[in-house]
Amino acid sequence: MLGKLCICEPNELSASDKKRWVAAQQQNPALNSPFLHPEFATITARRRRDARILIADDHLRNRSWFAFHRLAGGLARPIAAPVSDYQGLVFEPGFSANFAEVLQEAGIGAMPFCALVDPNGQITEHQTHSESSYLLDLSKGPEQYFTEQQKQYRKYFKKMRQRARADIRDHGNCEVITDIKDQQVLETLFNWKHQQFSRTKKLDVLNIPWIHSLLQNAYASKNPGFRAVLSGYKIGGKWAAAELGLLAGGVYHSWIAAYDDEYGRNSPGLLLLHGIIEQAPALGIKQIDIGTGHDHYKKYYASSSVELGSGCLLGTGAAAKKRKTLFKVCDTMAGLPFGKLGKLPGKLAGSLDYIAACHPAKKDQIQAFGDGILRKIIS
Repeated sequence: MLGKLCICEPNELSASDKKRWVAAQQQNPALNSPFLHPEFATITARRRRDARILIADDHLRNRSWFAFHRLAGGLARPIAAPVSDYQGLVFEPGFSANFAEVLQEAGIGAMPFCALVDPNGQITEHQTHSESSYLLDLSKGPEQYFTEQQKQYRKYFKKMRQRARADIRDHGNCEVITDIKDQQVLETLFNWKHQQFSRTKKLDVLNIPWIHSLLQNAYASKNPGFRAVLSGYKIGGKWAAAELGLLAGGVYHSWIAAYDDEYGRNSPGLLLLHGIIEQAPALGIKQIDIGTGHDHYKKYYASSSVELGSGCLLGTGAAAKKRKTLFKVCDTMAGLPFGKLGKLPGKLAGSLDYIAACHPAKKDQIQAFGDGILRKIIS
């Protein structure tokens, strides 16, 4: 049963509320992600004026927090979507109110989500699909971790050791450097990522001002409980791969990673991951989350996984009505004997929603959609 509810801006959170929020995360491993940390919401709010925190108490005064973007007509999006790799409600043990009930009470009629963690299974009916995010348990130390993984995948880890030795043989000195404090290395990482987006003809989210600022501000964070960690792998004195990840509560989440194409065959990104694992104790890392997708290699590293859902939570109001109508049209078209053509409206709706999440302003959405069509024509 829901008790008190209020909505505030991230910078209006009290110190005691932040403390309770972080404590609630640490009591539930599924919620202990840097993306669900209050500081992540605060940093996002520096360039997004629509950032809000929903604070809800149940009838026993157990508390919950949800960071989101409040948009027109009862529409909301999880904070920093679509570049937030974890989304969801953080709640204290015993919190009894339903997530959907909390959102409805707050006037949120529709909320698309793409990486929702839902440990109590309250949003399952609103999901269209889910993906596994892969977790590395380093609580017993790197040596014990590698020992346990090699028992299962001996050939794979033998191959990685051979690649590391080959780099040293062919290029001389090779090293992994963590916790880099060098803006130029960050820019190198961004440039590699720009090139990757260009090759794949995908929307370059790093060119979007608020997202670029979010990454920069996270890297510059001085909060002792939340920070971004930049790491890189050097081959023969030259940067071959780099990664920016978020670290909070002993959990490190890989966020932006890329490598120099010149060294693509050397598996620099994977050797960088090995180095981060080896140096985890010095960084205070007890768990690494390497995210979703690419399970062809991530399965070799995973100690466990957590399911993250995609879909749209629908309630009542104008935003919900529009979404229901749109989904009905897409489902009807997909059910007709038109083959791939019947699925086109659904794909188009998904693309437009992704663009809308990236670009809050309508004029920017129109520009991005036009650019997307141009990329398709050119490719």
